[in-house]
Amino acid sequence: MMEEILDIKQIPIFPLSNCILLPNGTLTLNIFEPRYLNMTEDAISNNRLIGMIQPKSNSKDKIDLYSIGCVGKIIHFSELKDQKYLIELKGICRYQLINHELTNKEYRVANIDFKKYALDLASVKFNLNIALKEDFLNSLKIYFASQGIDADWKVIEKAPTNLLINSLAQSCPFSIGEKQMLLENKDLNDLANIMITLFKIYSAGETKNLN
Repeated sequence: MMEEILDIKQIPIFPLSNCILLPNGTLTLNIFEPRYLNMTEDAISNNRLIGMIQPKSNSKDKIDLYSIGCVGKIIHFSELKDQKYLIELKGICRYQLINHELTNKEYRVANIDFKKYALDLASVKFNLNIALKEDFLNSLKIYFASQGIDADWKVIEKAPTNLLINSLAQSCPFSIGEKQMLLENKDLNDLANIMITLFKIYSAGETKNLN
């Protein structure tokens, strides 16, 4: 699968603000716009790959995208009433955006390069050291308390660390720039440290974008 992914040079992309997909993460999307219905149907009939990416700005005449996104594979889809799709993406690998263009079906395709993030495809699991995991969980508790979020800590503490961090990185309501910083992490340690910093900032009542 690694070689197959690295050989892919073009993918359909779905620009979506405040939304990231991380390798091995999952993302559920409700597809209803005609252009993205076209994109979804084309992806389903092809290799089921869709590249998630955040726009820096989006106007009627121009779209400015971040340079890094993550490709996901459709692992489940349901056709709903009123010509809608509910799809679930599994994060595969981050990519570098080279350029993009509008198709005649009104969605965008991008020329991309996976090589910089080839390690996303490695089967070796990366684990946090015990001290960093404890710091992460303590910061998370303080953040949840500051936001009035109740949580079952017994379940959280038993959850696989990679899964927990990826899930929170995708779901916490951080800014677009902060989400992008999480996406562009160097490794799991880096991702955990960025999130610890964000938890502390938001717990203190500050919401200044770190970018």
